[in-house]
Amino acid sequence: MTDVLVLGAGYAGMRACKELAKSKVDLNVTLVNKNSYHYDATALHTVAAGTNVPENIEMDIRDSVSKKINFVQDTVLNINREKNEVELEKNGSLHYDYLFNALGFQPETFGTPGADDIALQISNVDNALADYKTILAALEKYKETKDKSLLTIAVVGGGFTSIELLGELAHQVPKWAKKYGFAKDDMKINCVAPSFLPMFSQKYANYAKKYLEKKGINFIMGSTVSEVKETGVIYGDDQTFLPANITFWTAGVRGNQIMEKAGYDQHRDRVAVNADMSLNDFPNEYIIGDVSAVKDPASGRMYPTTGQISIVEATNAVKNLEAKLQGKAPVKFVYNSLGTVCSLGPYSGIADINLLGMHIKLKGIVVPPLKHAIIKRSAFELSGLKAALQS
Repeated sequence: MTDVLVLGAGYAGMRACKELAKSKVDLNVTLVNKNSYHYDATALHTVAAGTNVPENIEMDIRDSVSKKINFVQDTVLNINREKNEVELEKNGSLHYDYLFNALGFQPETFGTPGADDIALQISNVDNALADYKTILAALEKYKETKDKSLLTIAVVGGGFTSIELLGELAHQVPKWAKKYGFAKDDMKINCVAPSFLPMFSQKYANYAKKYLEKKGINFIMGSTVSEVKETGVIYGDDQTFLPANITFWTAGVRGNQIMEKAGYDQHRDRVAVNADMSLNDFPNEYIIGDVSAVKDPASGRMYPTTGQISIVEATNAVKNLEAKLQGKAPVKFVYNSLGTVCSLGPYSGIADINLLGMHIKLKGIVVPPLKHAIIKRSAFELSGLKAALQS
């Protein structure tokens, strides 16, 4: 029997387990993940802003994967690629014949002072929940002291996570104002970023920006933050100081730090893979999800990491393992994006999607229900009907 080890229960790892469980090849599959649950990473910002609770974005792994999959809850410490072994924190080392490395992402701070140890980050359920508790603590302190400096928030970054977080925060302000006794305009939320949703057309990005501005969000565009302090951020060529009691760092992601530690040829902890998700030097490894880098043949650039592409990578990798074990030709990676959806809180958003051969652009109140449908579809792609009904 062939031993297959899957590292990480994100979108890529869960999809790989689903496909491996259906394989007609005789496989012994083990999944290793730090937590007992898979979580919808695209919804972490709702937990950070307090518009959602962790239970609504989590799926219990044992309930979500096939009984054919062995699950080990543990933390990966290192990968000994020469010995085909993975070192775990509690369970020693596990051997594999084939490895599906889907270890996921971590925040990219680009070495910015204060970004790692002062700023709030949104990379897992624990820190998202801690972020919300930090906001509540500031609001409670304001209620006692009436110190308006406690009501200042800076969000660093202009991508999906940043803008969706701003939408949720803006939605919360009226409720917080009423509960803690301040005027809505007293809460100052600023966003500092070099650009605003560059993946959307200018027309739709402008719609999103104007919508959030009407909700009280202030944007400082064309600038990068050079330092995060306890009392605010420093940005721009002239080193302007922006007061902020709370700073969210949402300016980028990179792969898992294990990639460098284990000796992969990586850039920002992402590894360039072949068209079948494998590596030339270690052909028994498949690198998928946020730790992989797949080249778009049309542009020559690497595809951005998303849950959508991670699912396709995982499916392709499993097909190629089966092909290899059956002596068949490899299956090339083909990716056709279904588009992008960005929520602006619970009542608006923008979308640029490809559906049934049509290219559709949407904005406004129709977008949040669309995103919810996509989340349902993603849960089904990962774990089947039960998970989709629970999400």
